[in-house]
Amino acid sequence: MSSSKPVKDRAAVQPPVLQTVKSILISLLRQPQGIVALLSDEVNGVVQPALRQVELAALDVRLFPQAHSLLADWFRLQATTDLRSVWPAFWRVFWMTVPDAGNASVVALPQARVPRKPVATAAHPRAFRGTKYQPPKPAQPVLDLCHWLADARLLDAFFARHDFTALPVLDAEGQVMSLAAGLIPSSATLYLHHWNRPAQELPVLPEAFRRCLLWQLRACSADLQLAWLQIWHQYGGMHADDIARSQKLAVLARLCAMNTDHTHAAELALLLPENRQTIFLTVVMREVQGSLSPQQMTADQLMRLHDLTEDNARFELYLRKILCNLSRQVNVEYSMTGCLLFEMSGATDLRYSGLTVFHDCTEEVADIINLACERAGVRMHLSLWRSCCELPGLASLMRETSWHELTAQTADTLINVIGLFNWMDDDADKSRKWREYMMVYSSFHALLLQHQAGPQEKLASLWYLLTESFGTQETGSLKAVIEDALPLMAMLSQEAYSCHITYGCALTNLINYLPAEMRSGLRDLNGQFWSLFERACRREDNTRLLAFGIFAMAELAPALLWQGMQLAAPRLFHTLSLLGSLHYERRLQFMRGQILEEYLACDWAALAPLAACQKILSLSEQYGLDSPLPRRLRLYIESKIALTDAQVQRHCALTLRRLPAFRLRVLELAIWQDMDRALQIRGQVPSAAHALRLLAGLDRDPRYNRKGLQSFLREVKAGKPDSYRHHPLNLAWHAAHPLVDKDRWEAGLHKDIKVDGKSLRLTFEQDPFEILKLGTYAGSCLSIGGFCSYSAVACLLDANKRVIYARNEEGRVIARQLVAIDEKDRLFCCEIYPSQCSPAMKAAFKSYDHELAEMLDIEMYREEEGSSYEVATILAECWWDDGPWQEE
Repeated sequence: MSSSKPVKDRAAVQPPVLQTVKSILISLLRQPQGIVALLSDEVNGVVQPALRQVELAALDVRLFPQAHSLLADWFRLQATTDLRSVWPAFWRVFWMTVPDAGNASVVALPQARVPRKPVATAAHPRAFRGTKYQPPKPAQPVLDLCHWLADARLLDAFFARHDFTALPVLDAEGQVMSLAAGLIPSSATLYLHHWNRPAQELPVLPEAFRRCLLWQLRACSADLQLAWLQIWHQYGGMHADDIARSQKLAVLARLCAMNTDHTHAAELALLLPENRQTIFLTVVMREVQGSLSPQQMTADQLMRLHDLTEDNARFELYLRKILCNLSRQVNVEYSMTGCLLFEMSGATDLRYSGLTVFHDCTEEVADIINLACERAGVRMHLSLWRSCCELPGLASLMRETSWHELTAQTADTLINVIGLFNWMDDDADKSRKWREYMMVYSSFHALLLQHQAGPQEKLASLWYLLTESFGTQETGSLKAVIEDALPLMAMLSQEAYSCHITYGCALTNLINYLPAEMRSGLRDLNGQFWSLFERACRREDNTRLLAFGIFAMAELAPALLWQGMQLAAPRLFHTLSLLGSLHYERRLQFMRGQILEEYLACDWAALAPLAACQKILSLSEQYGLDSPLPRRLRLYIESKIALTDAQVQRHCALTLRRLPAFRLRVLELAIWQDMDRALQIRGQVPSAAHALRLLAGLDRDPRYNRKGLQSFLREVKAGKPDSYRHHPLNLAWHAAHPLVDKDRWEAGLHKDIKVDGKSLRLTFEQDPFEILKLGTYAGSCLSIGGFCSYSAVACLLDANKRVIYARNEEGRVIARQLVAIDEKDRLFCCEIYPSQCSPAMKAAFKSYDHELAEMLDIEMYREEEGSSYEVATILAECWWDDGPWQEE
């Protein structure tokens, strides 16, 4: 069915393509019809192969500001009878232009004739003698000086007959020009007056040279004129084809116009094959405006660059990058090293060469970079090359590193550590931190060599994480932080600890944000704490929550954190994870309020032991928590039994050891109360606890589905947990997709299978609170505190999205997959999580997906070249599209 709206022709609505044209004045030529300008154009960065000719009247005055005055002089010379009156204008035109012999016409010089005397006739027998009648004066000859100026032969003939003692030669400034004794002025001797030689000893200038270069060289020295003339002859003699010759000479003329005083670039180009000469000259003009000295690039460097690659596109790229870097004072040799490393890396995409740098480096780095990359088995050649000029001393540091004693993974990690400094925006801050890094690297390197295999790789990973955290630290404290951290990292890299758990930001936050006196004591904590800490960091999502909680507590309640680490590690990790569920601003605001509460603000060390225990008992009753006091001590305080002083001291000491855990329990209670303050749902619906934590971690920005999750929880509290499915927006989506059976899509499939010898059931999850856990079960970024946790809300609220869980016989989730219906009524299957699922598990999900599509009688979306999809966001505000499942 055709559209009722008119469709415009595509060509009619295409915006015009704007061209960027950069023109350079090559020459001003005298022709009998007038003065014309030769221009060299660069259109959109490409030098045009032919010169363009325009009349002087139409020339852009920005290219030649004296155009109007020169035209006025030209018009004065066209019809004059008095040579003296136009003599200065004659010489201004002479010096500002050159004759165009190809357009000259043959015009004879005017002949000076003696007028005849009047002849006596009968009417005038005395031939006017004694009468008042006077004979007419003879007409003065008209001097068409423009035709003479347009032809060198006529001009030389005029000079040969002219009396230069009466009207001497004037220079370009209008002053009388002194000529060598006996030198007969001619156009050649005047244009080449710097040679101080007679005409017969001057070189013959080719007409094309006169047209294209002589105007630029008219005021130059004899040596420079001769140099360009020799270059011109060499270029002109290399091409038998007239078209190729004219194109090459047009490029040469543009180069001369851009930088007349330097011939080095043109001389270098002669060393290259013909097909690369134009490439070289064009790039030189574009990148360094034709200015290239022998000190900047030598012939040897150019030929090494030429030998580096046979591909002209690569040669042009390398040359362009070298000269671009040269304009930023980066020496050619260092840029050449980058080109060599690019070749060694095997990279093929020239669009992302990474050969641009902004700082110079004089060190030889190719060999050590190649060694490091070979040891690591990576192609980071260009990244290290750029870092060597950004980070002074890096090349020396890399040479000090014993790459042969490192595993491939360790070498790769150390290379990535260097890359971290490139992400620091403040150059001054980066320089200071890099200097401190250099000061402590030798200590780390010595420690690294004491470890082998897995422990070595773990220590390198911990070093990477610590370096990554440098961006949040004050420069003056880095050295002290690293000195405290190195022994701790070495201890955690021992065989007693797992080589596969690196603690993420949880460890670095402990190191970076604890006060110095506490940080120095980290290595003295007992092994039980670090074993529990490692266990708490087994999953990435848990590690992230711990890191968030550690940051807030270390910043605002470091004493509580330190005491918990010493006396209540299991409770501490639980509390930190819960605290980390809060969004960043909310977390800090919450802790600022809590440190004013009595259980945290009280100076417990100043209280007598029994008084402290009495206060603890009072607080436990206030918050409704179980008292940490032993039963007999409680009875003693209540005056129900008697205890000896030794018994009281013993019970008090036990209670005070339980104080950190008690304070953490109070903090947990406060966190839950803060999370549930607006909804008051946790007591009524215990299963909503995870949803509350998810909600607490969402930003208040509407894009993060906070409003949708709040509305869902309010409906749950009101006894309508399925109300989101009947929302008008979801119903409208179903109405717009009648091919998808609503009931079948909501019910899904129930499939019992055997995977790796274990019984599993694959089903659509129906419990909304379980759907919200799809990220938490898999430990992905959709979990609590994850970067895409808002997407878990979208997976619940939108009617076109469903979650498939694979559960074992105990009901534990083993794997999950998100599926959706795209706008073309196709089944869209996302990745399976966790990503380390076995091939058998992935095959089971694949079979389930096919059966689901068959049940729904719709096609499956397949990722192919040119294919596209659109999964709508319906009730939610935002959804993270993880892309289609890329089957192996």
